[in-house]
Amino acid sequence: MGSDQIERVIEQIRLLPNVQVDCGVAQGQNRFFAHLLNHSSTPERLELPFDWHVKETDKCLKQVDDLVQPFSLPTDYLSFLKLYGGITISNEDSWFTSLGLGPMSEEWYPYLAGKVGYYQHGFLKIGALRFCNPIEDKFMYVSFFLDLGNRIQRNGVIGVSMWELGALHLQDVFREPQSHSFCWSLIADSFTAWFQIVATTQGRFKYL
Repeated sequence: MGSDQIERVIEQIRLLPNVQVDCGVAQGQNRFFAHLLNHSSTPERLELPFDWHVKETDKCLKQVDDLVQPFSLPTDYLSFLKLYGGITISNEDSWFTSLGLGPMSEEWYPYLAGKVGYYQHGFLKIGALRFCNPIEDKFMYVSFFLDLGNRIQRNGVIGVSMWELGALHLQDVFREPQSHSFCWSLIADSFTAWFQIVATTQGRFKYL
């Protein structure tokens, strides 16, 4: 799966209410700087040459690539990161975000390799869904992970119901995922398929 399919899904997502879609350097200099002009809270970034932003994106991708070795990111996810970087969807009952590395990372959504990023045993965190109304005093949110290591399904996306962990840590779940299947489910068989579900459910998936 490549950039054409990702672009089609993103166009569907753009039609949703309260969505923010970032703009990566792969969209070209004019679109990139127009996006920064409209959205960035740090206007001095507009004074930096486009080549600087390209090199920063390459540096971020290299950081993620080094992190997930000996595995690699699937082509559809790479296309998304280069073209868009990240998205958010704000609903009345929930907030969905991808993790990413576009120009609005750490303003709209978390940086993929930043402090809320997570990688363990072949699983890379790529998104989160937070519920606005806690149930039974539980902090309700779902973390989404890309299965790079073929532990459950290669390049599939799993959702971990974080309130189900109890005293467990994520590393316990990912060390022996089949023994902890009560707290995760396979959401989609690829990143593109996962984003198609984002488009059709407004980022709520099956949880709301």
